[in-house]
Amino acid sequence: MRTLQYYAFIVYFALLIFLSFVFISPLPIFLSLPFLWLIVFSEFRVGRKIDADREYEEKRYMEGNVTNFKYEIQGKGYYIIRDSLNELRGYCHDRCVINKKTVLSQFGKISFKYMEIYFEDFLGMIADYKKKKDSGELRVYPRIEYMRKLRIKPRKTRNLLGDYPSRRKGRGLEFTDIREYVPGDEMRRVNWKASARRNELIVNEYESERTGDTVILLDVRRFYKGEEEYEKLLKASVRAAATIATYLSRTRSRVGIVLLGESVDWIYPTYGKRAMYLILDRLLYVRSREISHLSFDYGKFIVSRFFPPNSFVILISPLLSWDIDDAIVELLAKNYDILVISPTLVGEKKDLASQILRMEREVRLRRLRVYARVVDWDISYPLTSVLRVIR
Repeated sequence: MRTLQYYAFIVYFALLIFLSFVFISPLPIFLSLPFLWLIVFSEFRVGRKIDADREYEEKRYMEGNVTNFKYEIQGKGYYIIRDSLNELRGYCHDRCVINKKTVLSQFGKISFKYMEIYFEDFLGMIADYKKKKDSGELRVYPRIEYMRKLRIKPRKTRNLLGDYPSRRKGRGLEFTDIREYVPGDEMRRVNWKASARRNELIVNEYESERTGDTVILLDVRRFYKGEEEYEKLLKASVRAAATIATYLSRTRSRVGIVLLGESVDWIYPTYGKRAMYLILDRLLYVRSREISHLSFDYGKFIVSRFFPPNSFVILISPLLSWDIDDAIVELLAKNYDILVISPTLVGEKKDLASQILRMEREVRLRRLRVYARVVDWDISYPLTSVLRVIR
């Protein structure tokens, strides 16, 4: 494929030859010789076309991690290589190996479908472009804040052993009281110092630790036409869900999630790392491209239909729709324990619409505080600093 520069040189050469005949002068012919030399030389001096391959380590990445891509380029000439994440420019002589470090600044799934390769010889006279099929993907999980201990816990627990202290006495780690020995008590629970003082067997009592079912109800429906406002709110909400899911996966409680975005999706509660990776994988696909018309009643129906009563429901929502109030009251009536975490974004601007939305949201927060625990979270501060004072 000839470039525009090649055809421009031909036009310049023809124009100078024409001028030499018009003015009957040999000077334009001498000026046209460099153009003729470049045109003829480019016909016989064709560089080998560029081809490229890429290698990288396919593993799980966190938002903000740095990954290394290794590009192996074969050919001779100038090149521009683009894929779904990187763009390379330079000159290669026969074979080049380029290591490029890339910061993964955006969470989500990056699929490598095509690689665009543009080639030019060193004179810029011959070019080639091809779209090469590519394969592979990168999964970039949301940034997670470290939580050593989360003070929020369900008010109601199940009868299985877990990490949440209950009001009943039984097997556990937290010492609560001592009492007299009765037949059937384990000998390892005997408090020998207290027994020696009282001259009778005394045993220790511990606070029983139970488990619970936790459901993260993530509301990422789009109410803003502006891309910047929605992205700020989305990132804060997804990072909060990922942080809470990661912390709960380290405990012996079951955790699930319900997603409200362009559509409804959910994961039934399960234990451990399996629950964490299932939730993190599902959080990669929560962006809404258009204004959402999905009702919050769908989320309420999924929770009440597929998750057992007495579950701990953590609602992460900006509270920008009026249908949330009645849905939370219905879930409380069905014995669900509710914690509302509301990222604050309304009010950054001083226009009339933002002020109205801020006032509506404040009224909604006051109503919800009557029924449930509510956290008004300013996203400019870490979530862990806000949850540290919540019980």
